[in-house]
Amino acid sequence: MEMDDDELRRISEFLEARVQRPDAQEYVHASRARLESIGELLDSVKIVPGGRAFAVDRHFHETFLPSDMVRTQLRLAQHYIESACGGGAPALTSFVVLRVAIECMATAHWLIADPSVRGRVERFLKRMWWDTESAVDMAVAADADPNLSAVYDLEETIHEIAEPIKGLDPEKVTTSKRVALSGIVQDASRAVRPSYPTLMHSCWMACAGVSHGNIPISAGMGVEPHAVRNPAEHPMSMNVYANFVEIAVTGLQTTVELFMLYAAEEHQNRRPVN
Repeated sequence: MEMDDDELRRISEFLEARVQRPDAQEYVHASRARLESIGELLDSVKIVPGGRAFAVDRHFHETFLPSDMVRTQLRLAQHYIESACGGGAPALTSFVVLRVAIECMATAHWLIADPSVRGRVERFLKRMWWDTESAVDMAVAADADPNLSAVYDLEETIHEIAEPIKGLDPEKVTTSKRVALSGIVQDASRAVRPSYPTLMHSCWMACAGVSHGNIPISAGMGVEPHAVRNPAEHPMSMNVYANFVEIAVTGLQTTVELFMLYAAEEHQNRRPVN
């Protein structure tokens, strides 16, 4: 995960232009208050029959619909941001959970961003398959002979869902490689703040750098060397931290609004395949 000098300088200058405020703590509190309204907005999202979200959901079993997967990612993002700004001064863990929050909202965006029903169905199936592969890897690490019946059931389900859809090959799902999070975050970053398309992506990279003790990134964000060596100390100023929280909150709000549009917008082609 790399951040070139120009981008590091750009985000640093962007934050410097905004951090000169005496009320950074109040700014964090205001962001937390926004989170409550964002949660209410997410609660209000309804899947409209005949809409774009419905056109995807109807291919799946009722136990866990694609729209539920998106909603779960957004709720996780909200929870992680709340955890990041729940205390007083920022701690190292604040940047760890902000990074994960951005990953969750970016994943939600990726799941619904494809313009076609077929493309969205494929993305949901791939995510289900990748998550199952990860679970198998964990099971193998813990047990030399895990029960793989659930994997075979999922593979059968993928075939049942994919085969009736023209142009969707189930083998393409079960042999696919997991898409890199960096690309998913980068695409979401462009969508949530078109006026500064690299901001959320840079924030994600900076949070990762700080949380992993990347000294060049930490130094570029104003972290003193002694703070990098001593994680018990707060690694970043309250002002910079307040702006990171705002970037995450704004990204979440925009993604929830996109999900609301996706849930309510009428599908232009109501046939099984488009």
